[in-house]
Amino acid sequence: MTIHEVAVGLGYLGATLGVVMVVPQIVRIVRHPRLAGVSPLSWALTTMACMNWLIYGVRTHAAPQIPGNVLLVTGAVVVVLLVHHPVSRLRRAAMLGATAAVLMTIAFLLPADLVGYFAFSIGLFSGLPQLADSIANWRGHVNSGVSVSAWTLRIASQSCWLAYAVGTADLAVGISACVVLSTAIAMVVLEVSARSAALALSGEAEAAA
Repeated sequence: MTIHEVAVGLGYLGATLGVVMVVPQIVRIVRHPRLAGVSPLSWALTTMACMNWLIYGVRTHAAPQIPGNVLLVTGAVVVVLLVHHPVSRLRRAAMLGATAAVLMTIAFLLPADLVGYFAFSIGLFSGLPQLADSIANWRGHVNSGVSVSAWTLRIASQSCWLAYAVGTADLAVGISACVVLSTAIAMVVLEVSARSAALALSGEAEAAA
């Protein structure tokens, strides 16, 4: 088995883990619909980034990009619409659809090789709104609606994509994987710390009572 074949296999594994990561986040939202802290903007940007990675995969025949991103786009849309937020679901759906139409048009007008960098440029910022919310959760010792399991799977997924990028010399995927991986690690650390602090405060309150 060649290095390229191993890299492609890791790409498919990364795609699978990327799809699976949506499940625990959806489950947590359904179980705790009133918990704050999940950024719909972050998941909307993830939707747009994955949609463009899908187009990149189709246009450049990068097969591992296709099946995972089809499912990940679907899952991310579900998260955007399910999460508790002041903006109505109908308005969120309309904004998401309009933005997707514009970005898809751009993606099909760009040269195929540049679509990966277009997806990367969106993905570069996709985790920042959630990172900002996770910092706020950490500062406020909030047990948020963010699924730590989901973002742990995101770490594993991006690690596989990084290995894929190295094995196939795909610079766009490699840069994107490094940025998303770093953001995901930071969010997991922040959310775990916030929940530990929230649990400690809860224990102190019970003891005082």
